[in-house]
Amino acid sequence: MDELIDLSKTKLETEGKDAVTTLCKALLDTLDPGLKSITIYGSAVGKRYRPGKSDINLLVVLDHIDVPILKSVVEPVAQARRYGIAPFFITEVNLLSSTDVFPVKFLTMKESYRVLWGQDLVGKLEISREHLRLRCEQEFKNLLLRLRWIFLKQNGRGLTETMSRRIVGFLANLRMVLTLVPKPQGVGDKVIDAAAKVFEIDGDVLRRVIALKDIEVSLPREDEENLYDQFMAIVYKVAQKTSRMEITGDQN
Repeated sequence: MDELIDLSKTKLETEGKDAVTTLCKALLDTLDPGLKSITIYGSAVGKRYRPGKSDINLLVVLDHIDVPILKSVVEPVAQARRYGIAPFFITEVNLLSSTDVFPVKFLTMKESYRVLWGQDLVGKLEISREHLRLRCEQEFKNLLLRLRWIFLKQNGRGLTETMSRRIVGFLANLRMVLTLVPKPQGVGDKVIDAAAKVFEIDGDVLRRVIALKDIEVSLPREDEENLYDQFMAIVYKVAQKTSRMEITGDQN
């Protein structure tokens, strides 16, 4: 099976490549003929992979999944996890019928992937732009609810850490929703500038929140509360504008 696994165009180092190859061999030996495809996706085939820190994401598609099948791969998966490999098991039917409930996940997957073995099922996925809008709206509104609840639960403390943990997901959803505007924007490192223009928000607030990840102590209480309030206001505004966004076209 060595010749069927081409990892040359990934960002993986030798150790990671060897671990992926070993897992793929074990899966094929154990799951064939029910195995449909193995696909690597995410940062390992993109631009942001960090050896030892980033997960190595694998999509493993089968025609059927039950407890005996899962038990048969427990050991090779456990071994693979030691190298940061995160396999995602799904049936072909489930994969092709789930883009309506996981549009962000699958659109992100389609942006950076490479088939290691079997069929290119990721390429067949069709993402509805309206489903993507609805999911992004849900994520923004859910974040807003969480930010409010966390403030009350923690009595207004630990806000620096809260913002640091939430900003990455918020920016990821901003990038997704920006693909829905008439002239798609927000690719790469220009997400904040594009969002500031489209949603009429203060990009500097988001940059200050991002910068919190690089400091080792919390901000002074008053500064922390002010930034938290500004961050919540941005999330609220983006959520409202996303809910009123008019979608043109059908599929991504």
